[in-house]
Amino acid sequence: MAPTAPTGRIRVVLFSEVNSKLGSPFLSMLHGHPQVDLAAVVTSPQGKRCSYFTDDPEQVDLVTQGAALGVPVLRPSSVNLPSFAEELEGYGADYFLVANFQQILRERLLSVPRVTAVNFHPSPLPAFAGLSPFYWMIREGATESAVSAIEMAPVLDSGDLIMQHQVPLTGNETAIELRTAQERANVLMLLELIPQLVSRSYRPIPQDPSRRSYFGRPSDADLRLDFRSAAAVVARHVRAGYRSPGAWTADEAGRRVRILSADPEPADAPGRPPVPGLVLHAEVGRVFVGCADGWLEVLTTECDGREAAAGGTGQLPDGTRLDSPHTPAPARPDRAPGPVSASGPAPVSPPAPVPVS
Repeated sequence: MAPTAPTGRIRVVLFSEVNSKLGSPFLSMLHGHPQVDLAAVVTSPQGKRCSYFTDDPEQVDLVTQGAALGVPVLRPSSVNLPSFAEELEGYGADYFLVANFQQILRERLLSVPRVTAVNFHPSPLPAFAGLSPFYWMIREGATESAVSAIEMAPVLDSGDLIMQHQVPLTGNETAIELRTAQERANVLMLLELIPQLVSRSYRPIPQDPSRRSYFGRPSDADLRLDFRSAAAVVARHVRAGYRSPGAWTADEAGRRVRILSADPEPADAPGRPPVPGLVLHAEVGRVFVGCADGWLEVLTTECDGREAAAGGTGQLPDGTRLDSPHTPAPARPDRAPGPVSASGPAPVSPPAPVPVS
């Protein structure tokens, strides 16, 4: 017989990537919470790591962390193997809690917990469903953000909303800064939600599919800068790409440069009319690129794996003409998997806050 949690407690299995900066604090909190029995952690197969965190200077490892806490760590090649679902049934979980786990849980697996499976998603669902929402929110110019806890459903990120916490934006964040703020907000939301999971007092609210937007993993083409756009748009794309994988451009010979920071409203910009893609050096050490409506100052680029002042690397010589994509690819939501499809371009602002119990 599967084990059960004592009265007033819940038994939980956590799903997260092995190097996840969200999974690590979830693991610590769930292990130490007086109302939670953490039965196991399900993480990435051997040799697989989440690309979101691979370039972070500080790394985490859920396998090492789980072992130190005495929590069983499971690393199946696929969580949807029938044999693994049967194995998980033996842990007697009331809830699966999913925090940055990049395998889709299919219906058979979702039927295993006694109550439900809850996913913690870093966006104001139903907007920005899918992968890398922190990238797309910065790129699309979102003015507000949120994190969402949802009951998991067969269609990715479409389940009923359980709770949503707002994440204020200044409008100058990089994607990494937004990702970090969302991680903190998700941890606080977990702390608030646990008592409701214990008492089952939460009240799921269906998402409005007409307000849904869905994005996939950013492609190399998405990360390419187009200087035929307004300077503010190019700067947003730079902040969205920071620092990994990084927004990039190329000269007419195909030599690539990854731009890591830029100022769309530089002081003392060149007085001549901008030419989109034209590199111009003004004062010593200052590098400008023409955009559709003005000059963008390139502040830093990646050089030999490090962030360096653009004027000191020689990567953008004076007079260089940066080549724009032949076929502009405006950012737009991909078609959502399953029967729920994207509703068109992502909204600049998220939907109104969702009432929660």
